Amino acid sequence: MKNIFLMFILIFGGCEITSFQSERQVLVQKLEAFQLLSTYHHQLHIMIGEDEGDADVAFNEFGVALRTKKQNPELIPIFNAFNRIKNFEIASPDVMKLDYLVDYYQSGLALSIEGIMRGYGILKALPLDSVLIIYDDLLINN
Repeated sequence: MKNIFLMFILIFGGCEITSFQSERQVLVQKLEAFQLLSTYHHQLHIMIGEDEGDADVAFNEFGVALRTKKQNPELIPIFNAFNRIKNFEIASPDVMKLDYLVDYYQSGLALSIEGIMRGYGILKALPLDSVLIIYDDLLINN
């Protein structure tokens, strides 16, 4: 009987503990994803032929940047869309889909970040490099 109870606790209790993320972890992941997409958005514009530059270099830079944040769950849709590009060509349909995704996804991340801060009463947009500092200060002082 003790073994069954222990097994029950390990199976059901253990799953709940390992899947939990703190609000701060979620915010950090959103901030990292937003920052990466902001930093490398110019490369996307080169890849779709909208800006001047070497499209192959831009494609490689974007891919390397994504791989450095491969563990960030906020970037899974971006990573998957990037990996669907089998043979890179400027403004190919898959490259255009990636650009559309990034445009909208960045907007969603910005709203999510702002939403978390509004939950703490911060009603104005903040510079990205200040969000985590202000968030941590709110947690300490509340």
